[in-house]
Order: sequence, then C-alpha cells, then structure tokens
Amino acid sequence: MHPETDFELDLLIFFDCVLFLGLAYYYKRNPPKEINGIYGFRTRRSMANQDVWDTANRHNAQGLFNCSLVLFGAQIIAWFFDIPYRIFIHLFVMLVGLGFAIFGTINYLNKHLTKTVTENE
Repeated sequence: MHPETDFELDLLIFFDCVLFLGLAYYYKRNPPKEINGIYGFRTRRSMANQDVWDTANRHNAQGLFNCSLVLFGAQIIAWFFDIPYRIFIHLFVMLVGLGFAIFGTINYLNKHLTKTVTENE
C-alpha cells in the first residue's frame, strides 16, 4: 500500500473509533426515557415494561461504551505496532464487541429479571 493510503485509512479508522466512542458515551449519558420503537435497546423483552426498558438500556449502554474503549485501544495498538490489515482488525473487534454488548444485555435480562413477556405474545 502507498503511505498516503495508509494514512487516510488510519485517519478513517481513528474517526470511526472517536465517533463510536462519542455515540456510546451519549447513549450512556442519555438513555431513552420512554419505551419507543426508534431509539434504545429494542427487543420484545426489553419493551415489556418501563423497569425492564430502563435496566436493558442502562446495561446495553455500558456494554457499548466498553466495546468502544476496546475498539479504540485495539486500533492504537495496531497502529503503534504497524500491524497490517488494520481495517479488518477494526471490523472484527467492532462486530465481536457489538455481539458481546447485545448478547450480554439479553443474558443479563434473562438472569436478573423475571419473565415479563409470555410465550404467546
């Protein structure tokens, strides 16, 4: 790759990390107040009532924030050690982190809250 391309790609990855960190921080500081179909951790279970909604969004916001910190740290390490194919590392860490945040929230709800949605709904 050309040095200019590496710099542009690193700049794009850095901007993406900063954007993801900023959005996760905003979501953590401003979770959705009311159940809605647009913004927040939206599953049938999390939208069952306000208590579950608040718990799910608080837990998911923390998971996304942690994911964004790991993503940012992984990219700094990849850049510092000049690891090739940093974009693939970026995408892998982002997808795995999002999966951990989502499934971690689902597991948390299943483990700590009683069933609030019946099977027939």
